[in-house]
Amino acid sequence: MTPEESKMKSINLLIGRPTPNLQAADKLAAASQIILSQPQKSDLALTYGPDHGEDSIREHIGDWLSQKYCPISGHITQDRIIITNGASGALAGILQKFTDPSYTRRIFLVEPTYFLAVQTFLDAGFGQKMRGVPEDDEGIDLEYLRHRLEEDSKTDDVLNTGVPRTKISSQGYGKLFKYILYVVPTLSNPSGKTMSMHHRTALVELARQYDILLIADDVYDFLAWPADDSISHGGLEFPPRLVDVDRQMAGSSEWGNTVSNGSFSKLAAPGLRVGWCEAMPNFIQGLSTVGATMSGGCQAQYTSFLIDDMLVSGVLEHHIQNTLIPTYRRRYNALVEAIRTYLCPLGIRISTGKPYETFAIDGEGKRVPTILLGGFFLYIDFPNGNQFPSATEIIRIGREEFGLTIASGEIFAVKGDPESLKRAQSTFNLGTRLCWAWNEETVLIEAIQRFAKAIQRAQVSRL
Repeated sequence: MTPEESKMKSINLLIGRPTPNLQAADKLAAASQIILSQPQKSDLALTYGPDHGEDSIREHIGDWLSQKYCPISGHITQDRIIITNGASGALAGILQKFTDPSYTRRIFLVEPTYFLAVQTFLDAGFGQKMRGVPEDDEGIDLEYLRHRLEEDSKTDDVLNTGVPRTKISSQGYGKLFKYILYVVPTLSNPSGKTMSMHHRTALVELARQYDILLIADDVYDFLAWPADDSISHGGLEFPPRLVDVDRQMAGSSEWGNTVSNGSFSKLAAPGLRVGWCEAMPNFIQGLSTVGATMSGGCQAQYTSFLIDDMLVSGVLEHHIQNTLIPTYRRRYNALVEAIRTYLCPLGIRISTGKPYETFAIDGEGKRVPTILLGGFFLYIDFPNGNQFPSATEIIRIGREEFGLTIASGEIFAVKGDPESLKRAQSTFNLGTRLCWAWNEETVLIEAIQRFAKAIQRAQVSRL
């Protein structure tokens, strides 16, 4: 290591959250002043609050989502919305209320998966029942999932060996699902892929056939832009969520087979701990009866009032459209250009999957086709072969000699599923996830330059 290298400031390409200066601190301060200076609002904001969250706030979120997604099935009403303390807390609540380790047969997670979500499933008692489902170029390998469901259905007696249900209807568990599938359909974490419309529809059909609850983390949807830099992001059309597909298809059950798990963490600030879930009204009512909520009321009462003020005033949408997306778009472009300049000549490629085709409004006000980009992450693939250094060696050298924090691809495998780790060794562990949300453009470029040097150093060490 040269003296210059030893003085390098560390750069973290694993961290997946907004740069502090993108957090809407000034806007939240203004909203807080408004709420706390009006007793008719502060009295409500500072108490426990109704279990679902305030009706008016749920209505405003439904209005906002309706404007953003324009669902074919119609306006999103407040009875489809519950206020949560963020996507992570909501995931835990969903598992508490709608699963039972003695009844629910399998937990499926699309792999590579969001590694920090895995612990929530382990905590819920599903360590031996977790299975990975590989991605394909359209977001999920449907045939693999269908085969696993067919096989599991044949071995029902083995998976449920006479153990009685621990959660019964008379104690408030009106619906338990036989299967759970966790997925990030749009601008996925970690792969960055967006699931095709065909796969979304087919997945909902499978969910209905096998009694699966599809838990969709829809947290990156609104941080999107057209691939064509000449087209503004303002008129971009978003993919229908799985919950939209479920609602518009004939034959939906009273509980539905989907829940959209949303969060304001990526849009305002992670520390707010406020989000929402959307699902069928019966599902939302059931979710509101989680023990912690019934005891303490709405789990994001005060912060939901801040978000509501920003929603109604238009401040939040202005922050998204004029601060977040332009910043992330620039950072993404800088990262991609650096990868093409410094990493692609070494054999590395960006793993994109099948591009998701949508529409946007061009400078002349015309609706034109485009490709959806955005979110926080992209995935790069290393060359597969003995001539290229291992991901483990590249990451070690990057950390020890160039001050880089880079994720090992194997962390995105599904714990509890030995086959998932095996698949990782020949697929997504031959690469890594990169995040552009935390670092400025100049830092991202320097990070990729260091990355290239780490690879070259690893190549030399193999000689």
